[in-house]
Amino acid sequence: MFVVPSLIRAGAETQVIDLVNQIDPGQMRVHLFTFERQLDLLEKLDRSKVSHHQCVRRSKYDLQPARELGRLIDELEIDVVHCTLQFALLCGWLARRYSRRQPRLIVSVHTTLNRDFKGDVLDWVMYQWLMRACDQIIFVCDAQRHHWIRRFPFIAATAVTIHNGINVARFDPSQTAPAGVALRAQLGIPADAVVLAHVAAFRPEKAHQVLLQALAQVMPELPELQVIFAGDGPLRSAITEQGRQLGLAPRLHFTGSLPDVRPVLAAADFSVLPSIAVETFSLAMLESLALEVPMIASDLGGAREAVLQGETGALVPPGQVAELAAALRALCRDAAGRRRMGQRGRQLVLERYDGAMMAQKTADAVLQCVRSAPGAARLPYAKSMGK
Repeated sequence: MFVVPSLIRAGAETQVIDLVNQIDPGQMRVHLFTFERQLDLLEKLDRSKVSHHQCVRRSKYDLQPARELGRLIDELEIDVVHCTLQFALLCGWLARRYSRRQPRLIVSVHTTLNRDFKGDVLDWVMYQWLMRACDQIIFVCDAQRHHWIRRFPFIAATAVTIHNGINVARFDPSQTAPAGVALRAQLGIPADAVVLAHVAAFRPEKAHQVLLQALAQVMPELPELQVIFAGDGPLRSAITEQGRQLGLAPRLHFTGSLPDVRPVLAAADFSVLPSIAVETFSLAMLESLALEVPMIASDLGGAREAVLQGETGALVPPGQVAELAAALRALCRDAAGRRRMGQRGRQLVLERYDGAMMAQKTADAVLQCVRSAPGAARLPYAKSMGK
């Protein structure tokens, strides 16, 4: 049973959908449980492989979703509960206490640096104790795993890295190029412009304001540079207004939230992810590289495991406007370098970050938990696997 709070259109939730869709149903039955109302990504779920269950919580302290999950664990004979994000872990931990079956518990952690002090307090006061109850703790990149082990050394014995992955076949530059050309024309971007893409929700940690300050420095000397912002969020109006006040508005293009970001990346010559917090191992980063679009990223979380300096893009210190401006200048002026980095980026994703690899490693982790469970020989899938 995979547990995630919602199916809102965001990184961790997208990763869960890609993950469960790619797990071999011959290895295990797969169920997905959600307890928030947002189901934006439900249409992407492969219902022929995955059964979806939902119990919406009615208030902050509503325990009914955990009770319902506990009931499903017993009814469906669930051997392993895999929780994505710490809040889902709380639900899964409670459900195990409600169930008779007592399944193994896995958590997939997607944060490195929290948004605020409250998140740090919750980690220390509550989530570290829930993690002690887990049979396996999955981190989505090596840098994140090392960070958490430094904070809570006790998790070293159960910690494993399974990198985020994407369906690389969906991000084929030869197939998406026409959509990129069409989007440029739709937005009125000249064919000879150099286009920068920023794909992210308009939230403080995504640092749109830092990017605008850097653009204000470089755009006067780079008349060919235009920028596409894809995404929506609470800061969109403020960022739009800031761009207008800086005199950048004619060369900034806002698409809003899109169900498919491939046309945006296909229209771009390079991309940027200037986040200042939370970022761990971005799917937007992998999608950009898979489409042969090199990236400038903040050196945060596991970015340096995919954005290789001078090979697939450039790394800059988080929140540093001057360094970001310098990287923008360099990539904007180096067309040959962008092509070389783009080709290397796609090669890297194919080698290390294909979603099929992520799915198989996750399935292996689940089966390992089943094999190590007390009375494993009695479990249906352990028996069918000959374990």
